[in-house]
Amino acid sequence: MSDGTSTSPPAGSMPEPTPSVGSSTAPEVRFSLPAVPANVALVRQALAGLADSLGIDPARAADMKIAITEACTNAVVHAYENHDGPLDVAMGVEHDRLVLSIRDRGPGLRPLPSEGDGPPLGFGLALIASLSDEFGIAGGRHGTEVRMAFALDGGDDAPPLTVWLSRDAAPPVRGVALTLEPGAHAAAVLGRVVSLVAARADFSIDRLSDAQIVSDAIAGAAGAHALDGGGAVRVAIDEHERGFDLVIGPLAPGGGQQLVRDTELPGLGCLLERLADELDVEPAAGGGEHLRARLASRT
Repeated sequence: MSDGTSTSPPAGSMPEPTPSVGSSTAPEVRFSLPAVPANVALVRQALAGLADSLGIDPARAADMKIAITEACTNAVVHAYENHDGPLDVAMGVEHDRLVLSIRDRGPGLRPLPSEGDGPPLGFGLALIASLSDEFGIAGGRHGTEVRMAFALDGGDDAPPLTVWLSRDAAPPVRGVALTLEPGAHAAAVLGRVVSLVAARADFSIDRLSDAQIVSDAIAGAAGAHALDGGGAVRVAIDEHERGFDLVIGPLAPGGGQQLVRDTELPGLGCLLERLADELDVEPAAGGGEHLRARLASRT
């Protein structure tokens, strides 16, 4: 396919969700992570948290999770051959429908996988199309983007789903980075992701509970100190041998220490100071600062 080929008219790559009809907020989640098999489960957990916060029927949410798993798995298996590459995922409510976008930066769609790669690419796309209410795909030498939409209450009058592949430079392949726009969904999404990271770090039940409490505290307080003033919670996850670091920000100058103070509870002190193994404030490359909270296994 050539760049920009789409099942519907072009309207920009992974466009910003707009407020849904009859709703005061439009939850949005953005993920940037290496396209490796272990990270597909992180995307699935993020979607599960968002679906819970939106009150989506469990059976409907199960279809959504199957569809996004297929889209991410297609990117992991087919997008990159001999090198690592990024996977960008966006989830947002647009016109009373949940829209999911999955973007890779590989050389474009191929009708069949390399030998031994499993089922053909078209099988997963057909499954996504059957599970979603709307489905679109664009592919070319700058990568592939899949978008799918699931109608929520009152979403029957939504405009057609659009998908178009931008030619912007691929982001560097680093760790997991998560951006959560303001809203009650932030704690549900971040909590699901952090719990899975803690589980695969082999945390004890007590330590996993600590990680969940830290996640909830960050989701509830970090947005107020965002450098851009927009209220979004931005968290990178750096996994290491004994656990992982949560890197929050960029925050406004002084925001790291203020975020720690904001987690204080009467009689308990600051939750981040009590539960994190280390807390460090670091300068951010583009201005402001990051708060790094280290969580390690204590067994």
